[in-house]
Amino acid sequence: MPEESRSGRRRAAAGGSRGPAHGAELGWWRARRAAKKRRLAKMSRKKRIGRRVGLLFTWLLGLMAVLVTIAAVGVYKFVNVPSPQSLPQNQLATLTYSNGQTIATVGAENRINVPLSQVPQHVRDAVIAAEDRGFYSEPGVSVRGTFRAVLNDLKGGSAQGGSTITQQYVKNAYLDSDQTLSRKLKEAAISLKLSREYSKNTILEYYLNTIYFGRGAYGIQAASKAYFNLDVSKLSVAQGAVLAAVIKSPEYFDPRVTPAAAQGRWNYVVDGMVATKKLTQAERDNLKMPTTIKPARNVTSALDGPMGLVWLQVQKELAANGINAAEINSRGLRIQTTVDPSAQAAAEQAVKDNFSNLTAQQKQEKIRPALTAVNPADGAVLAYYGNSKGSDFDYANGYRPPGSSFKPYTLATALSQNLAGKTPAYAISSTYNGSQCVTISATNVCNDPSDAPYSSSSVRIDFAMKVSLNTVFDGLANEIGPANVRNTAYAAGIRKTNNDGAPTLVRKDGTTAFGIGIGDADYAVRPLDQAVGFATIANGGTDHAPYFVSKVTDAKGALVYTHKTSGTRAFDPKVANDVGLTLKPVADFSGDPLNNGRESGAKTGTAGIQSGPNAGRNSDAWMVGYTPQVSAAVWVGSGGTTPISDASGGQEYGRDLPGKTWKEFMDSYLNGKENLPLPTTQMITKGANTPPTYTPPPSSAAPTTPTTTTPAPTSTRPTTTPPTTTPPRTTTPPPPTVSTSCGLATIICPSSSQPASSAPGPAPAGNGAATSRGGG
Repeated sequence: MPEESRSGRRRAAAGGSRGPAHGAELGWWRARRAAKKRRLAKMSRKKRIGRRVGLLFTWLLGLMAVLVTIAAVGVYKFVNVPSPQSLPQNQLATLTYSNGQTIATVGAENRINVPLSQVPQHVRDAVIAAEDRGFYSEPGVSVRGTFRAVLNDLKGGSAQGGSTITQQYVKNAYLDSDQTLSRKLKEAAISLKLSREYSKNTILEYYLNTIYFGRGAYGIQAASKAYFNLDVSKLSVAQGAVLAAVIKSPEYFDPRVTPAAAQGRWNYVVDGMVATKKLTQAERDNLKMPTTIKPARNVTSALDGPMGLVWLQVQKELAANGINAAEINSRGLRIQTTVDPSAQAAAEQAVKDNFSNLTAQQKQEKIRPALTAVNPADGAVLAYYGNSKGSDFDYANGYRPPGSSFKPYTLATALSQNLAGKTPAYAISSTYNGSQCVTISATNVCNDPSDAPYSSSSVRIDFAMKVSLNTVFDGLANEIGPANVRNTAYAAGIRKTNNDGAPTLVRKDGTTAFGIGIGDADYAVRPLDQAVGFATIANGGTDHAPYFVSKVTDAKGALVYTHKTSGTRAFDPKVANDVGLTLKPVADFSGDPLNNGRESGAKTGTAGIQSGPNAGRNSDAWMVGYTPQVSAAVWVGSGGTTPISDASGGQEYGRDLPGKTWKEFMDSYLNGKENLPLPTTQMITKGANTPPTYTPPPSSAAPTTPTTTTPAPTSTRPTTTPPTTTPPRTTTPPPPTVSTSCGLATIICPSSSQPASSAPGPAPAGNGAATSRGGG
């Protein structure tokens, strides 16, 4: 008998033996399967694939959950919970230069334990509102937060939070900050056991006595002294909320460091106290964030000088990479910075030599410098000078209008658009309207009066960079798009947000106008950013973000962290080459050439006061320049919109104190190092010329015509013949005619300019807004 017939009878016999009910069940199942197949058949191929991927992902998640649960149970069973009284003793950290030479030891511990009964209830409530609103009801572990962190770790994502107060205490007291799966499971297991063995109040007491609050303070009592000089029992509701607010990130949420961020975090805490019914809305509305005392100096070492500001930058960088201050102060870390001891010494000496003999007028004007230097090859910060104290306001990290030192980004944008095939396509040998005064978007823009001899309705762009003609670069920015200039500057290394998290290179209304072409007051930058931006030019158009920490090892020598260098292409190497060609003659033209004929690319810059009793005076002066080995920026000013003068009482320009300080630093640091050449040949040669539209300069002197050593383009030739003379320099330059652009088309300028940053610093004296102008 055929096999098919026999198997058919067996199936029938089997079905018959199980009765009608089973047959009905099979019929229902088969009908369901058939309906499912029909639904799948109606789906598109894309939807079917998506459904299968979703099912597979669901199974994988389930399997992962089972594996994590098994691992957690195993860890819980075998892990031991150390006694809170047996916490490890903290070890001092060591800060070193790039060559391993010790700068200072840091991390002395300030801790005073207090019983929970001495901590006011409103202070406890603030901490719980800030860090763990479910503290008294949870089992000690946030299952959702832990699972999210584990999942993110498995996917290779960044470190995730979500820890309870108990978990935070366990991590800080018993473990380290390694973002590994085993550490997370161990943390969860110890937290669960700790919750079973100790009451919530006991755990909260341990937590409040061990958590790091910043300013070198461990525990709530030391923190109360450090921030308010009060015993913890005397803290008000508002003060307790300040201490609760800083726990998340002590270096960032300290009100003396980032006031705006601290205010936002404080609001979150007191709003949380309302949400947890520890405050009424009326009580919350009557609260105001209190003022903290100044941080006390707790070291007497090299950190009392300029290197103290380096230490602050190091701590911020480590915190951003998962190494908090508590870990720095407990593990005996050895932190190797990027700072070159010879470069730092050269920077400090250059500042001392040029600023120790200021005139009485300059001292009254409170003139001060900032100097930063980076390695163009990788962004390593080689030298950093923000002030002489190592505390207070850091002028190297402050935001000031860059003036003409911003013009290279405008030119880089124009050249990039040329390469992209956009029109008009300008080359550095193209001609442009550089008349003494021009009208741009209904706004009158003028060059500095001292530039009148070089102003013309048709000047070569490279010559305009050399003598710093505002009308050329304001016009270019307007023509190629101010937002495009902004984006080029971002790509080159200018930060997109300032120290308070607000966007940079935009006006108050969020827009960018043509005033960015010459670095008007609306477009403030940091000296460190300028060093990085010019390093991008030196490095052939590849940007490297600045960094202060090379590597970190623990007390046993094991590697904890190492910096990984990666560059980003900001613009084409041809663009960097040609922008660099325009910057080569600037240092010599400004009277600040490097020794032994060493070539450099440099740009001066000044920003002037737009209105008020000091209108027409300079408030900021810059010199930024590079060789292949180093890029350095020097800023000089008061930190506000108040006038700064040279030694004779005249205008302070970029060629003066900034230029002399830059030259001394560069010559000293580069002494004995190879004299490396810079590019010599123009690479973007095809470019358009702007038809001349002559605007007579407000000077009886006939404009001279510029000269340049840059090869002419192959498609066009300049219409001007350059001069070979140096610009006239007088002891006291005539009062400049200030650009009225302010980045606006309606000649509306702000009445005042903010200090270098919103962080605490000297309040600006005087009245008036800064605007940029050429010269230098």
